[in-house]
Amino acid sequence: MGTEGVDISHGCFSGTEGEFDILRLIWARAAGYGVHDFRNQGGPMMPRLDFDRYSEDDMLGEWPDGAPDDPIIILLVHNEHFGRIKWEHAPFLASRLEELEHVLTAPGSTPRGVLLTQQFIRGLRTASSYRQDVIFS
Repeated sequence: MGTEGVDISHGCFSGTEGEFDILRLIWARAAGYGVHDFRNQGGPMMPRLDFDRYSEDDMLGEWPDGAPDDPIIILLVHNEHFGRIKWEHAPFLASRLEELEHVLTAPGSTPRGVLLTQQFIRGLRTASSYRQDVIFS
């Protein structure tokens, strides 16, 4: 699991790659996408999505052909160190994370995942209110 830092503006997230990857897996499960586990093949765990459907521009947050119908995909496929979430997409993504928050508060869930989701929501709402993109670095 990566130890390199991931910083996402507006207070959305600051931590290691590994922590961010775990958070994305939590979101993928909560959203019903599930997880591919490639550890037995020397690979990572990752959201169960067809990543071939998404362009490099999509993974950097540009979405030239329009944002996905499910805004959580913006986060699940996003590059960890580069790109942005457009301020126009931020309120839809924040609302989707709020929906998932209810799933995350079910018995047996991790409190850290809930707190990090709430933090991400606050950051998205702040960025949107100032019409500023959320920047990954």
